[in-house]
Amino acid sequence: MTKYKTEFKEKVVKEYLKGNVSYKDLAKKYSIPDKSTVRRWVNAYESQGYDGLEVKRKNKKYTLEFKLNTVNLYLTGEMSYQNLANELKINNPSIIARWVKEFREEGIEGLKAKKGGRPSNMPSTDKNKNLKTKSNKIKEELSEVEKLREENYWLQMEVDILKKKIQFSQMTESEIDEYLRSLNH
Repeated sequence: MTKYKTEFKEKVVKEYLKGNVSYKDLAKKYSIPDKSTVRRWVNAYESQGYDGLEVKRKNKKYTLEFKLNTVNLYLTGEMSYQNLANELKINNPSIIARWVKEFREEGIEGLKAKKGGRPSNMPSTDKNKNLKTKSNKIKEELSEVEKLREENYWLQMEVDILKKKIQFSQMTESEIDEYLRSLNH
């Protein structure tokens, strides 16, 4: 994927916002491979301003809890990938799509950070059996704490969803439409 300078993206976005030109026409005019790229830039600019167009040199790390909240918001049908990305200040909605796919395929494990790099070819030695035994006990305890945190998280999510359902059930259709429109801006 070609990286574009922030100033170039801003120029394209501002041309679109002036009106009278479509995503497709701009993509063609500036030799951008796909109109969805222009649309993504416009959405990022509208939700985050100039910062939304900046090329990030470092990948942002998201916590497991953040990913779970985001996936849950999408799965409850409240927001689209683009709306969530705008709301959560994520430049690329496809990140959320990937999280949802991984969650559907692997559950919470799919959202956990992946270990990078090559596996070690060094043979393991059993010189420190006591350390390994203690290490295993600590890992088991941490695993139990993690399970409890996960259970707590899901219970909290259920409460939040029920609160939202109650809130929406008490709203008229026009109030719901107005609320959804406010999420898009």
